Amino acid sequence: MKLSHYPKMLFSSHGGWDELRAQAPTPRRLMLKLVLPFSLLPALMICYAGLAHGQLYAPAAGLERWLAAAALFFVAELATVPLMAWTLQALAAGRKLAAGFDQCFLLAAGAAVPLWLSSLALLAPDPAFNLLGALLGLAASFALLYHGLPAILGLEEEVESQHFAYSALCAGAAAWALLLALALLPLFGGW
Repeated sequence: MKLSHYPKMLFSSHGGWDELRAQAPTPRRLMLKLVLPFSLLPALMICYAGLAHGQLYAPAAGLERWLAAAALFFVAELATVPLMAWTLQALAAGRKLAAGFDQCFLLAAGAAVPLWLSSLALLAPDPAFNLLGALLGLAASFALLYHGLPAILGLEEEVESQHFAYSALCAGAAAWALLLALALLPLFGGW
């Protein structure tokens, strides 16, 4: 999975996706080479935000709360990708589509990359910019899901593909909201 393919993958069901489907990396390989390293980025950015300008976001939270938020977020990210893959597989089964866990994991891991990269917005001590970065990451993730579903799962009928994509997008948005809530819990939950 090459980052240089992502711009094409955002707007096309074939650009970059066909090569990715042909490579067919295993979930274990994806977990070790993509999910694990990229999941570290938001955790590190949460630590950085807490150290560099934590008073701007959570004035009452000390360093230990920022570290707890980062650790909790990291663990939740590692669990979310397989959970999203399972959700995609269940959605496919509900539509009588033959989708293996490997294919669904590939799609879930690939679609998470913009969310991980959006954490770089925390470099700037500006909540509006941080929110914009998160929303752009979410939009890019949704675009990858939308275009990746036909490419990875072989959906040909456009209406069926759109319906499946919207269901997957709702599941992805719920997972994203849960991750954000988990990150905020140690900062504002009184741990």
